[in-house]
Amino acid sequence: MSESSTILYSTEQDIAVLLLNRPEKRNAISRELLSSLHDSILKAKKDNKIRSLVLGGIGPSFCAGADLKERTTMSKKEVTQFLENLKKCFLELENFPYPTIAALDGDAFGGGLELALCCDFIFLKNDIRIGLTETRLGIIPGGGGTQRLSRRIGIAKAKEMIFTGKTIDASTALNFGLANSIWHDSSLPAAKMLAEEIAAHSAPIALQLAKKAITEGYGQDIQTALKTESKYYNETLNTEDRLEALQAFQEKRKPIFKGK
Repeated sequence: MSESSTILYSTEQDIAVLLLNRPEKRNAISRELLSSLHDSILKAKKDNKIRSLVLGGIGPSFCAGADLKERTTMSKKEVTQFLENLKKCFLELENFPYPTIAALDGDAFGGGLELALCCDFIFLKNDIRIGLTETRLGIIPGGGGTQRLSRRIGIAKAKEMIFTGKTIDASTALNFGLANSIWHDSSLPAAKMLAEEIAAHSAPIALQLAKKAITEGYGQDIQTALKTESKYYNETLNTEDRLEALQAFQEKRKPIFKGK
């Protein structure tokens, strides 16, 4: 395991595990944490062995959002630059080539929930609370929350959460479609288990192209979306992995994918 002062980075077989590491500050997003998180995502992206990414937090909170104590020392120009850096980092996570899973074993508010929303899957511990609470601080979500939340749970529920600034429990999050599953102990082992399952059974290139097809096709009209799907499907036809899967089927064995 390698670590900065604010991010713990490790790999477990084909999985990159990133853990926010400011438990004494409830893993609030400072400039240092943001920079380390961005660097860690890029590190995982450049590692050819990685097939999925799991994001979690050390301590009782997943992430309390922006570091408001640090924010009070920042000029308006510095705040604007911080938000630009935040958006770049979050986009890197959202556009990570392989599946990403956020494992929330503690509360996530504001930017903390916005961070989780960049992941493909969100797992929750059963006793936590989450919310976009910015309107109660005189601002609005600035890390993509107004856009990603509405795309995940629908505009009506997103408005309800953002306009009221209230937090919701894990069960409500699951009912809203915000979370994929709830776990009574830690959600981190379950997230790793899913990541391992994906990595063990799916062809790497197929994973990348499936993610692109879903992401790009969402929101398009159906005819355009089907063309998007066909474009990426056709790319899989030229891969060695596809031929290996067919050969393995004939030989009644597990395919050995090489990402080619």
